[in-house]
Amino acid sequence: MRIVGTGSAAPKNVITNHQLAQIMDTSDEWIRSRTGIEERHVARGETCLSLALDAAKAALKASGVPKERIGVVICATVSNEKRCPSLASCLQRDLGLSADILAFDLNAACSGFIYALICASHLISPDCYALIVGSEVLSRITDMNDRNTSVLFGDGAGAAIIAPQDMTQTVPFSWVTQSFGNDEVLYIDEHIHMNGASVFKFAVEKLVSNVRTVLERAQVALEDIDLLICHQANQRIIASAARQLGLPMERFFMNLARYGNTSAASVPIALDEAVRNGHVKRGANVIIAGFGGGLTVGAVYLQWA
Repeated sequence: MRIVGTGSAAPKNVITNHQLAQIMDTSDEWIRSRTGIEERHVARGETCLSLALDAAKAALKASGVPKERIGVVICATVSNEKRCPSLASCLQRDLGLSADILAFDLNAACSGFIYALICASHLISPDCYALIVGSEVLSRITDMNDRNTSVLFGDGAGAAIIAPQDMTQTVPFSWVTQSFGNDEVLYIDEHIHMNGASVFKFAVEKLVSNVRTVLERAQVALEDIDLLICHQANQRIIASAARQLGLPMERFFMNLARYGNTSAASVPIALDEAVRNGHVKRGANVIIAGFGGGLTVGAVYLQWA
């Protein structure tokens, strides 16, 4: 499996911590000190589909892969405006992709893009590439009266084109996922509900153990990892995991301050920025990891080809 193109999109409307402080009992200092978030993009007319479409078009352009090669479309989301048709089916239609493809959505919350990446790795072939997307408009399911969650979330989308390995070389790839049926710590009915302390403890523990597991499976040393791209939920979660792993924060790509927590869109947005900014170079050892509602976790190790 190779990632051959990435793309991302975010609503034009940006809401800062200072703006939130005008409508609720909070402050920029309170939010930044506890989360690392400074602002977030919030949809004003954009939808999961429109954001996904923009991100997918950017990924296709970056990859140079013709649309005729796309045989799989997987969309990760918890906030699509419609239950049916799926976001993936609508994306297939609006991109003008062939109807003779496999298109479906999956729900693994903030781990969704990791799950989609792993699924795609099993479905691609020399004649069948995959488009995977994480797209969220969490603002439509966020309770603005709940200070503990309303300051955390933002909207956006990220996408990647997945290709089979070049048969002339072997590209290392390993993965791990876990699912813990829990509908109390982090769940969504009409709105997002979260026990922050429990999520924090769970996320740090699983992020650390999953990084170690994928490295063990890949037989790669931790010190050889060039970059870790993790779900952007809370800066303190990643800092705590970094300390336990004995890694400097410089190894972790961060864009949380400008986007907030965008659930399934978080990892692919960060991945796209890391690629475009030159943080990911050919031959780099990369770990992509997520954790979220479900409770779900997942991590992938790959060598950037």
